[in-house]
Amino acid sequence: MEEELWPSTIHTESNWEEKATPDAELMEFLGNLHEKTDARLEMISKRIGYEFDMGQARQEVFDKFGIVEGLTLPQRYRMCNILGDKSQRLEVFICMPANALLGYLLCLIEDE
Repeated sequence: MEEELWPSTIHTESNWEEKATPDAELMEFLGNLHEKTDARLEMISKRIGYEFDMGQARQEVFDKFGIVEGLTLPQRYRMCNILGDKSQRLEVFICMPANALLGYLLCLIEDE
């Protein structure tokens, strides 16, 4: 009678293997999920960093327009668009000395 109230807790090797399989599958799934989540978070953090860097760079470029005497505010806005479209022009602009900027920017506006 005691056997009926307390089921046997003796497990054979085959029973343990059967019970370990779902756990192993779950662990594998969670491991894959963890790897995919890490990859996505890394990608997102790079994008956030990139957007922050680009925003900071845009501000620096607009600030540099401020040292160019003779450039109106509408011309500065136009230059933002012109330089934003062509990265080569932006690189040239950033590397130029202050005394050469106005001439270069006016040439770009004229070419548009």
